[in-house]
Amino acid sequence: MRKVLAIITLVIILLIPTFLFDGIMPSIGDPNSAPNTHVSDYYIENSVEMTNSPNMVTGILADFRGFDTMFETTVMFLAGLGAVLILSNRPNIKKRFIIPRNYIKQRPNIGAPRYKTINKDVMITLFEPLMMIYAAYVYFHGEISLGGGFQAGAVLGLAYIIDVMIVPGRRKKLFALDKGNALSIGGIGTFIYALTGILTMTGGGLCLEYDKLPFGLSHAESHSAGILMIELGVTICVMATIITILNAIMGRVRFDDDPIKRREDA
Repeated sequence: MRKVLAIITLVIILLIPTFLFDGIMPSIGDPNSAPNTHVSDYYIENSVEMTNSPNMVTGILADFRGFDTMFETTVMFLAGLGAVLILSNRPNIKKRFIIPRNYIKQRPNIGAPRYKTINKDVMITLFEPLMMIYAAYVYFHGEISLGGGFQAGAVLGLAYIIDVMIVPGRRKKLFALDKGNALSIGGIGTFIYALTGILTMTGGGLCLEYDKLPFGLSHAESHSAGILMIELGVTICVMATIITILNAIMGRVRFDDDPIKRREDA
């Protein structure tokens, strides 16, 4: 039954774009399409002046197409939520581990975590704060150059992965979040993005019209502040989504090296 539902879902996913966008979306590479005739030229000619961002990509994604990027951030949050819902049906712990047939119980040194060495512990302890500092740099630098919320959130999520999966549990973690708290933080990140749009509307403008932020800033300052606000929401959401998915997976699978020991612990 599940295979049938999966096939039906796949067919629907493939057919919807065919019927919904056929004749509506421009053909890829069409020189006469709107993006190739005037939209792209408008962005190139006015991006720096209108968005106050020397990075044209940031200006387009966070300003001209800020509403679209907000829904991309929402999709990230929904991905974490979906992972939690799908993996929440946790099987019995004793059914999660399979002992290989050729496993030799008397084999020496079996069960010692592969990453449990002093050198790796020390290096990871030094790397994690540096990664978090670099993530902050990428976040603040994204408004004027390469970087931004998605990249900063990914670096923070990677720091968490290293902290949880590689470092043994005998020392205090740099930071620890369960999947429920991580998912809530992801929602907060999405809310920060939406809140920026709400603030611009309370100032009498359209959603994400940064000139209308009620902070009494100039045109350049308001756009910089608006971009930093939504990038903060993106950073938090991406980081929390990575952590949520990791925790949801780790709730069903353990990464010990000794299957016999895992059975005994269960």
